[in-house]
Amino acid sequence: MKDFQFFDALRADLRNYTLDHIAETLGEDALTALGRDEAVPAQLAAERVGGQLGLLVRLWWTGDTLSDDDVALAIPCTYRDADGCDGLAELLERADDGVRARCQLVPVAAGEELVWIASDRGSLQGARHNTDHVMGVGGATRTLAGLAHYEPGQQVLDLGTGCGIHAILAAKAGAHAVATDISARALDYAQFNAALNEVEIETRLGSLFEPVAGSQFDVVVSNPPFVITPGEVRDNLGTLEYRDGGVPGDTLAADVVAGLGTCLAPDGSAYMLANWEIAGDVPDWSEHPRAWLASQHLDAVVIQREVIPADSYVEMWLHDGGLRAGHADYAKAYRAWLTDFQARAVSHVGFGYVLVQRDGEGRLPWQVFHDLRGGMPADVPGALELLWSAREIAEETLSSLRLTNANVEEHRRYHPGETDPWLISFAPKNGFADQIQADTALAGFVSVCDGELTVGQICDALAQLLEMPAPEVRSSLLPKVMHMVRLGMLQVVDK
Repeated sequence: MKDFQFFDALRADLRNYTLDHIAETLGEDALTALGRDEAVPAQLAAERVGGQLGLLVRLWWTGDTLSDDDVALAIPCTYRDADGCDGLAELLERADDGVRARCQLVPVAAGEELVWIASDRGSLQGARHNTDHVMGVGGATRTLAGLAHYEPGQQVLDLGTGCGIHAILAAKAGAHAVATDISARALDYAQFNAALNEVEIETRLGSLFEPVAGSQFDVVVSNPPFVITPGEVRDNLGTLEYRDGGVPGDTLAADVVAGLGTCLAPDGSAYMLANWEIAGDVPDWSEHPRAWLASQHLDAVVIQREVIPADSYVEMWLHDGGLRAGHADYAKAYRAWLTDFQARAVSHVGFGYVLVQRDGEGRLPWQVFHDLRGGMPADVPGALELLWSAREIAEETLSSLRLTNANVEEHRRYHPGETDPWLISFAPKNGFADQIQADTALAGFVSVCDGELTVGQICDALAQLLEMPAPEVRSSLLPKVMHMVRLGMLQVVDK
């Protein structure tokens, strides 16, 4: 649908339909409830406040049925100019006692950008997800939007675009965005959202990299359908295209990683969300991501942000699909899902980011794996730059480097009335959250990292101070120092 007059009218009606205005007018509690897919607090606040903004929230976000007069007040420009245009009929439908939206249409803040994104009605509006359900923007999508970075003139691939938000953000940054999906319905939403947000994107129908075979991109961004859903569950409940990859275990994520080597242009970057199986008898959570990347000549940073038990994972995605305990299909699906995990000894599932750069220098790939829980950095581009800068630092030369603690915060904990702390830990001032618990040697090392002495000189001085053999101090300290360097907490000083 490319009726420019229609989109001009709709944008005019939505100009005050922003997160800031909703929080200011309806209250932070109402906005927070919407963020966790709870309609009632926002409905009550919107009914109490009334006015155009309250009606917009009820029409587009909570999915209420409104009278014709209320719809006319909510979207007066669109309603007035709707004659002869199919756009309004595609967005609204007649209900028994009024009019309601066919879709959800919400404001989304992504960095400094505000966009409006339409998607299918979901559980917040009381709808059950169908096979070709098109999801809106959730927490994972906002996280990925915060990670990815685009430059004018770049060629960008949004792999598995869904509602199209990442392609739209790339286009807003001046890039040429190609969006792929197996769902024609999703691509229709992506084109609608692009027109609403005044950008153009190219859409191609097909699975994974098939629609762009032979092409290369400066940036690939992907939130693929990585949910680990057993075949028996898909057969009984139906496949949900936005989340179920239709392959065993976590192999869809492996397939995406495998395709990056040929799809990325030299010096290209990829930003991807994924989850991975963790077996109960395997001590290293990164076993699967390491295997995905082992045969790829790609630099990579893999960050695990969350780990949940297998049964909690099953419950989360059953609820996501609209099933709750007591539903006729719930116990059957739960049993099949958990049995599938048990067959592979999967005890937990990890969630996180796979960040990739294709380096054209021909050296051995640099791949690191970090288990970092907590919130996103305040300065995501800066934090990512710190992570990538560590690939220039080899363990063999660490002792000869000079480091500064400028990006380190020291946290101390005391028992009441005591002057000596019982715990000292370090965290980055800007970076992906981590807490490094310090022993006496590490606390002393970090405290004197001002760029004057080399790492080796500090280790030797600490060995004398602590009356310990220098090799013993180095073997204990250097892995911890290297970890802090790789997180950008300790930074190299050029001298």
